[in-house]
Amino acid sequence: MAALVFFNALMVLVGAGIGSQVVPTKFFRGLLTMLHNTVGITTPSPDKERMVAVIWIATVTLIVDGMVFLLLFLTWKLT
Repeated sequence: MAALVFFNALMVLVGAGIGSQVVPTKFFRGLLTMLHNTVGITTPSPDKERMVAVIWIATVTLIVDGMVFLLLFLTWKLT
């Protein structure tokens, strides 16, 4: 459970850093480009990179939290 709290805190800090322009664009541009190429969608324009990065971070956080919740919920019901 502590790992999930740490993960959420880290993701919120990274998202806040990117969204508030504390983190320079060059640090996440390569990762964002690689992620978009892997999924097969076009990369965002440079003026929208921050918004897209924050959206990806929020999406990953929600997916991880949802999977952990489902795992705990299903295992709790089975015991």
